[in-house]
Amino acid sequence: MALRRGIGLWPVVVRCLLAVVLLVLATLEILLLVLVFVPLPRRPLLATASVLATSWSTPALAVPALLGFLAVRAVWRSRVRWAGWIALTTSTAALLCALAPYAAAWRTARAHGQGLSLVDQFGGLNYALGPDRTRSLVYARVGRHRLKMDLWLPDGAPRKPRPAVVWVHGGGWESGHRSQTPRWNRWLNDRGYTVFDIEYRLAPRATQLQQISDVKCAIGWVRRNARSYAVDPARIVLAGTSAGGNLALSAAYTARDDRPRASCRTARDTSVQAVVSFYGPTDMAGLIAGGANPADPAVRRFMGGSYRSASDSFRLGSPAQLVRADVPPTLLLHGSHDRLVPVEQARELDARLSTAGAVHAYVEIPWADHAFDYNWGNWGTQIARPALARFLELHAHP
Repeated sequence: MALRRGIGLWPVVVRCLLAVVLLVLATLEILLLVLVFVPLPRRPLLATASVLATSWSTPALAVPALLGFLAVRAVWRSRVRWAGWIALTTSTAALLCALAPYAAAWRTARAHGQGLSLVDQFGGLNYALGPDRTRSLVYARVGRHRLKMDLWLPDGAPRKPRPAVVWVHGGGWESGHRSQTPRWNRWLNDRGYTVFDIEYRLAPRATQLQQISDVKCAIGWVRRNARSYAVDPARIVLAGTSAGGNLALSAAYTARDDRPRASCRTARDTSVQAVVSFYGPTDMAGLIAGGANPADPAVRRFMGGSYRSASDSFRLGSPAQLVRADVPPTLLLHGSHDRLVPVEQARELDARLSTAGAVHAYVEIPWADHAFDYNWGNWGTQIARPALARFLELHAHP
């Protein structure tokens, strides 16, 4: 009798387990939908989670959706059909939303004459936990700081001087390290570019203007040592991601100005042939007003004061305020769904460059969030690589 009762309970247990599985899948799908599509507060943990979810949005949404459909089919004729309805609804929504970023990216890629690869979606991470110390060189001593760069050389002996890219890492001006995105360096090496991946002094020990000065110092070092590394000083491109994009643009646009001066006296010429910004802020006052407390002592210390008392510092750190017709050719790459640096920042700079008649290109990547290129194979990076290749071909061809 007891055995029969035990056997009779098994269907109930199985139904309960299936209901739990369906509800877990539905909850996961709802969470992913929120992380991918809903505007979220600028908090480090939320930002990291949303970037990861958005970078792998198509597989991240499609896989739970397909599992949900399979589970729904298993319980459809059972007594937990209510759980099946919930899972069917969320799975359908997740699958449709998984296709939306791909469709938008496909249209953008097609407009630029390129394709997209589903297999490449799983191309791996473009992030290193620390610098590549086997490549490190000291390029300046500023006070007690020994500023370093990592040297990435193409294979083979050069037949003529190569073009170079000075790469500036991101990290919100207060974190990050050189060689943080190594796959860009290898990609550039494969195309004949020598890469100098630099570090700079970080907040709170440095202001934004001091960081721009460090970038200028690095450019001056590369120009001064160009012959030693078989680099053509007339074909140096400055590029950066996030905060590094902001510093790169500011340094490039003020190369002919007295402020901010390079942090090392030996840097006389800090001009570059072209500049590239990946999702970099272009208006510091607007960025701070949209996500930080302008009265925060840390913000004031970094900017050198409030907007009223340090308006010149805000201007020099805001590329949108530095636009002239003769700024170096500029490439802007920005995700339309960036929840750390709003896409309006890139659009504003694009508009001002157009009004000034400056040579530039703007590629807005649909549904891409901040740091989209940390996933080397996602739709955003697949669009960004050919865009960068075309830009370099025009302005610094090997």
